[in-house]
Amino acid sequence: MKNKIRITIPFLLVVLLFVVGGFYWYQSSQNKFAAPRKVAPVVKFRVDKQNTLIAVTGNLAYYGFVKDEEALKYALEHTKDNTPGKVGAIKVGNNTIDTETAYDISQSMSAWEIARILLNEGIPSVRDCDHGCEEYNPFTPALLPGGDVAPTWKEQMQAKYSWVNNYDDCLKAIGHDGGQVTSEEASRRTGHPRVCNTTDSRYFIQGEEGWTDYPPYP
Repeated sequence: MKNKIRITIPFLLVVLLFVVGGFYWYQSSQNKFAAPRKVAPVVKFRVDKQNTLIAVTGNLAYYGFVKDEEALKYALEHTKDNTPGKVGAIKVGNNTIDTETAYDISQSMSAWEIARILLNEGIPSVRDCDHGCEEYNPFTPALLPGGDVAPTWKEQMQAKYSWVNNYDDCLKAIGHDGGQVTSEEASRRTGHPRVCNTTDSRYFIQGEEGWTDYPPYP
């Protein structure tokens, strides 16, 4: 009896280790397909005519839409493709991703969901590149590496000129990146104080505090 116990306990421990190891391996492998974020906006991802499979999966990994690029490739190969590939479509095993097409995707989607959309739910989106197309952000709205929405031009200017708080500051700012100020002659002719306008679309009135987001005078 004792010998049986001595044999059984190590055997059970080995089995338990295999079960626990297998569970963690399975969890780890499945996590590669999970959505990178719980909540994220839906954006348009455009696949151009010259894009390759590496460009598509690389962009989606670089901008934070998948946790693992190889997991996305696997999902693309093993998800059902219900639409025939158009001329110039990207081959993924027996499946295809249409080019010159836009796809609505989100970082809150799993690799399987994104694969299904890329294979089946494209919207034609053609750019005129007969004379060449410059490099551009493939997402609308534009995204930063990692996936956060890029600030708009106005938001960038507002951050850059956050130090501008009055008319005198505005005069200093317009010497760097544009903007404009009404002339002394125009001020005498109209009777209005001079107005300084920065490139982030704020208007400062000479002698007054604060600013407005619209021209104070016609």
